[in-house]
Amino acid sequence: MRRYRNGKVAAVLAVVYAALVLVLGVISLVILLTVRDPILLTGVALIAVTFPLGWLIWWGWHLVPPQIENPVLLTVVLAGAGLLQAWLIWRIFRGRPVPGDGL
Repeated sequence: MRRYRNGKVAAVLAVVYAALVLVLGVISLVILLTVRDPILLTGVALIAVTFPLGWLIWWGWHLVPPQIENPVLLTVVLAGAGLLQAWLIWRIFRGRPVPGDGL
């Protein structure tokens, strides 16, 4: 397995970010599914945390057909975008491979 210059730091950042996204997503889903008239401050926080993809998904959500326009689906898509961004954080911040430590 390869080692990277900033691999551990990048992994910690990515895991913390992914955990934050998952916590906000799960709380939002629980509120959506249990409260009759939900006010989703966690949903707004999820959109803010998943910037820039979250904002693009939020503003493009009106293009989704009305049959599948569901706040639960929106929350799942936002959480998925956040997990994609966590993976990108790890890939970008890990740096170059350590020389002499190859496969």
